[in-house]
Amino acid sequence: MKKNHKGFTLLELLIAATIIGILAVFATISYRNSAADARVAEAKSKLDMVGWAVQRYKLDPSACLAINSQEKLTVENLAACGYLEKDVLEEDDYFLFQVCNGLDSLCPDDTYLACMSGKNNKLPNRYLSTHNYRYCADATGKPVETLGAE
Repeated sequence: MKKNHKGFTLLELLIAATIIGILAVFATISYRNSAADARVAEAKSKLDMVGWAVQRYKLDPSACLAINSQEKLTVENLAACGYLEKDVLEEDDYFLFQVCNGLDSLCPDDTYLACMSGKNNKLPNRYLSTHNYRYCADATGKPVETLGAE
C-alpha cells in the first residue's frame, strides 16, 4: 500500500515557526538600534547648530540686545536673537542640550560650546546619561563623544 505524503508534518511546521521567530527577534533588535542611531544623528546635527550659533554670538555679542551680559547663554536666548531656528528649540524627548557657560553639568571644560546627553530610557544604554554618554561641540569643529564612565 502506497502512502500519500501531501503536506508537512507537525515537526517540520514547528521548526519553520521557530526559525521565523528567531529571525523576527533579530530584525526587531536591529530596527530598534537603527532607530536609536537615527535619533542620535539628528540630535548631533541639532547640537552642531547650537555650537555654530554660540560661535556667531561670541563673534559679535552686541548684535543681540535680548541677551543681557549678566545672564547665562541658553538655547532659548540664542533662538530669541535669531541665531537658531525654532525647530532646534523644540523639546527633545531623548536628549538634553546645554550651552556651555564655563563649567556646567554637561560641559567637561570651558573649551566646549555646547553639549548633550541622553535623558531617558528609550534609547540603548550606550546613549543614556546614567552611562555618561556625552557629545560636545567645540570651536574647532571637532566634536567630542564620550561613552561610558570617565
